[in-house]
Amino acid sequence: DRVELLHTKLQAYTQFGLPKVPSQLAFHQDSWEEEEEEPNLTLEDSWRQLLEDPELFLCGLLNLQDNSLLLEVEPARLFSNIHDIVHLHSTLWVQVMFPVLEKARSTQSLIDPADLEQGFSTFASRFQPYMRYCMEEESCMEYMRSLLRDNEIFKIYITWAETNKQCNRLKLADMLAKPHQRLTKYPLLLKTILKKTDDQTSKEALNNMVACVESFINSVDSQMRQKQEQQKLAAISARVESYEAVEGASEEVERALKEFNRIDLTAPMIDTSPEATRQLHLEGALRMKEGKDSRMDVYCFLFTDLLLITKPVKRLEKVKVIRQPLLLHNVVCRELKDTGEG
Repeated sequence: DRVELLHTKLQAYTQFGLPKVPSQLAFHQDSWEEEEEEPNLTLEDSWRQLLEDPELFLCGLLNLQDNSLLLEVEPARLFSNIHDIVHLHSTLWVQVMFPVLEKARSTQSLIDPADLEQGFSTFASRFQPYMRYCMEEESCMEYMRSLLRDNEIFKIYITWAETNKQCNRLKLADMLAKPHQRLTKYPLLLKTILKKTDDQTSKEALNNMVACVESFINSVDSQMRQKQEQQKLAAISARVESYEAVEGASEEVERALKEFNRIDLTAPMIDTSPEATRQLHLEGALRMKEGKDSRMDVYCFLFTDLLLITKPVKRLEKVKVIRQPLLLHNVVCRELKDTGEG
């Protein structure tokens, strides 16, 4: 019985601790300095926790899979490239933070921010794996929610992990969100140091580091916004029925036109750079004048480059394009004094 076997394994983990990290993981935890000096202790403990939190969740899952439990769970879909994230933080610690910390200890002086500048100048290349992790974070969350909803064995394991002292009583959702949150703390930490720094050379070094970190974070945020906009556009495209731009003279002509009778809102905009993406700025119901005395209820979508005039399809959550899409660069607007005549 899988449930009974799971409970036996979890009881053993509780009593004896989690087994050795499986070979699938390589978090590269180099030796930590054991001296407990304020404020360096807080810094080192923070790095330790970053390495240990995902290891505990993922280590438990992989060990259970080694015992033929939860084989249906895909670690990469649940944790994305978390091992790359932990590795880059570990590398930053070993190559940048720890040597500076050791220098301050050996000279019994404060950390010199200028010693960190060279290491932080490569922040964007070091932290490139964050781009993938942040882009996949929401899909990992959704996969986690589906597993908790549909997989009783997985739910039992996560409930045990989230209430276990060895897992720091951390919720899985919080652990998945923590890497992204930690990324945004780097500039805050550097700015806090900057406020307490008087030396001009150190200030310049810190300002350069803040600029490097914020530039990378902005690029991540930009990529995430573009992805969200693409998802929003794809959802709207799914709601828009085929657009009959030209009426076919025969069935053969209609078949030939069919592949073109679809508005792809995710396609690139005309005469713009590849980086530019279409965005939905406004949508809503309007009344459109048709003829001299009649008006029609329509539903409009205002995008970066075009205006879609549609009509809701009865009993379906879809809309049908009833007018040729209006490219905004061809639209001329005039303010009318008598709005009743518009």
